[in-house]
Amino acid sequence: MDKFLKRAVQPPDSLTTSASDTAKAQKKRKYSEDYIQYGFTWCGSEEAPNPHCVLCGEQLANQAMVPSKLIRHLKTKHSTYSGKDKDFFQRILSQNKKQKHFMKSTFTVSEKAVEASYHVAKLIARQKKPHTIGEELIKPACLEVVGLMLGQKEAEEVRKVSLSAETIKRRIGDMSEDLLETLLNKLKTSGKFSLQIDETTDIKKQAQLLAVVRFVDGNAIAEEYLFCKELPERTTGQDIFRVTNEFFTAHGIHWSDCINLCTDGASAMLGKGKGFATLAKQQNPAIQVTHCCIHREALMTKVLPEELSETMKHCIDIVNFIKGRALNSRIFSSLCEEMGSEHQSLLYYTHVRWLSRGKVLARLFELRHEVSQFLLSQNNHDLRKHLEDDYWVAKLAYMADICEHLNELNIKMQGREENILSCSDKLTGFKLKVALWKTELGRGSLEMFPRSNNDMGDVDRQFVVDLAQKHLSLLQQKYDCYFFTINTQQYDWIRNPFSSNAEFSTEELSLPIRESFLELRTDRTIGLKFSEMSLGEFWVSIREEYKLISKAAIEILLQFSTTYLCEQSFSSLVLIKNDKRSCLRDIDRELRVALSKFEPNIQRLCSSKQAQISH
Repeated sequence: MDKFLKRAVQPPDSLTTSASDTAKAQKKRKYSEDYIQYGFTWCGSEEAPNPHCVLCGEQLANQAMVPSKLIRHLKTKHSTYSGKDKDFFQRILSQNKKQKHFMKSTFTVSEKAVEASYHVAKLIARQKKPHTIGEELIKPACLEVVGLMLGQKEAEEVRKVSLSAETIKRRIGDMSEDLLETLLNKLKTSGKFSLQIDETTDIKKQAQLLAVVRFVDGNAIAEEYLFCKELPERTTGQDIFRVTNEFFTAHGIHWSDCINLCTDGASAMLGKGKGFATLAKQQNPAIQVTHCCIHREALMTKVLPEELSETMKHCIDIVNFIKGRALNSRIFSSLCEEMGSEHQSLLYYTHVRWLSRGKVLARLFELRHEVSQFLLSQNNHDLRKHLEDDYWVAKLAYMADICEHLNELNIKMQGREENILSCSDKLTGFKLKVALWKTELGRGSLEMFPRSNNDMGDVDRQFVVDLAQKHLSLLQQKYDCYFFTINTQQYDWIRNPFSSNAEFSTEELSLPIRESFLELRTDRTIGLKFSEMSLGEFWVSIREEYKLISKAAIEILLQFSTTYLCEQSFSSLVLIKNDKRSCLRDIDRELRVALSKFEPNIQRLCSSKQAQISH
C-alpha cells in the first residue's frame, strides 16, 4: 500500500512530464514530397501544413503528417488503391488541379456573362429598341466581330452571354427597380421637390400619365423621370389625382414636400372644381401651380386676324392637294428637281405641333413658284389664283416672317433646366421686341420681316405695314391675357444677389429672410463664388451657411415653367410602344431605364443573382 502511495505523490516528475507533452504538442510537422506515394498532398499554411487526400479530399490534422497515419488512411478508406505507385497519385493530383482551375474559370466567366447581359440590356433600353434585338442582332454581330478579330475560342466565351428577349426584359426590370430605389432615396434626402405632369394616349389609345420631378441632388438641382402609369378608363382630374396619389402613398412620398405643380391648361388639370391641381392643393395649399409657358405661348399665337386666318386656310388647302396624293407628290418632287429648287417637297401642317405652322409657311413661300407651275399643270386654277395674287403672297411672306420669330421664342423655352426666371426673361424680351417692331412699322420700316421687305412685288408697302401693325397689336393683347403674372424684376435677388437693384426686389420677403440676404450681400468671399458657378449650384452651395435666403431661392429655382420634359418623354413613349410593340407591358420600367440620368448599380444586381451562362 505504501508502495502505491509513494508512486502517486510525485509532483516534480508529473510536472516535468506534462511540460514535455505540451512542448511535443506544439511542434508542427512539415510535408515531404515523398508523401504523395501514400496519396497525400498538403493544404493550409507552410508553417503548419495539413495532409490532404488526393482521392477523397479529406483534410487531416497536422499531427497526422507521419507516414504511418497516412498509410493507415490509405489502406482503411482506399484499400483498392493501396498498391498504386507514386506516378498514379501524381496524375490524380494533376487532374484535380485542372478541374479546380476549370471550375473557378467557369464561375468567373459566368459572373462576367451576367454583368455583360445587364450592360447590353441597358443599351437596348436607352436606344428604345425591342428586346429581341439582343438575340437577333447584337449577339450574332459580337460573335462575328470577335471571331474574326480575336478567334473562335474567344467567340465561344461571348456566346455564353444570355441576350434572349426574356432575359433582357428581366434585366430591364431589375435596373428599373434599382433606379427607382435610388430616386426615392434622393427625394427623401432632398425634402422638397417640384412636379411636372401631363397625359397622352399611346398607339393602343390607352391613356398614359407621365410625371417628372425636380429636386436638389447633392450640390446641384436635378431633373428625373418619376413614373408613367396607365389610366384605365377616364382621364378626369379625379382619376389623374388618384393614380398619382397611389404612387406617392406606395413609395412614401408626401404631398407636403411638393412645392410646385406644372402642367398644361386642360380642364382635367387646372379645373377649379375637380381639376388635378385643385385636388393636389387640398393636400397641400402651399403648392404653386404653373400653366406651361410653351402651351400659353401657343395659345397666344393661335388667334389671327381674319384676313390672315383666311390666308392660312388657303395655304393648308394647297399643301393638302399636293401632299395628300402620292402621284402629285412624286410629280411635284420631279418638278422641283428640274427647276433646281433647294427643297423637293412641302411639309404637312400639324395643328398640335408647336413649330409646324412656321415651318409649313416658310417652305411654301420658298417653293411658291414651283407650286404655281405644278397647279398650272394640274389645271387647278382655284388654288393657283392665290399664288398669282401679289397681295396674297405678301400676306404669306409676313406670316412666314412672324411665325419664324414665334418659333424662335418657342425653341428658346424648350430644353432641360428651364425655370420661372429664364422663361420670364425670354417672354419679356419678346414683348419688348414686339413694341419695338410696332415703332419701326410706324416709320415705314419692314427690316425685321426680311421676306416682306425683299419680296414686295407690286404690293403697296403700306398694306403690309397696316397688316403687321394690326397683327402685332393682337399679339400684345393676347400676351397680356396669358402672361399677366410675369414679373421679371421680383426675382432679381436670385439672378444676382450682389447687383445694385437686388435689394429692392426682396420687399415681399419676410424680415428674417431679408436680414439673411443682407448678410449674404456683404460676404465678399461668397461673391467670388457666385461668378464661378451656375445659378442653381450657387444657391445650393450656401444652404448650410445662409439657410433662410438659400431655401427661399431654391424653392423658386425648383419650380418648373414648362412641360417640355413630359413632351420629350412622350416622344420616347412613341418610339418604345410602336405598331410592332403595341402590346408591350410595363412601359414604366422601359421608360425609367431609357430616360433616367442615374446609372443602375449593376455590380450590386449581379451579386444577388446566381451566375448562369447561356448554352
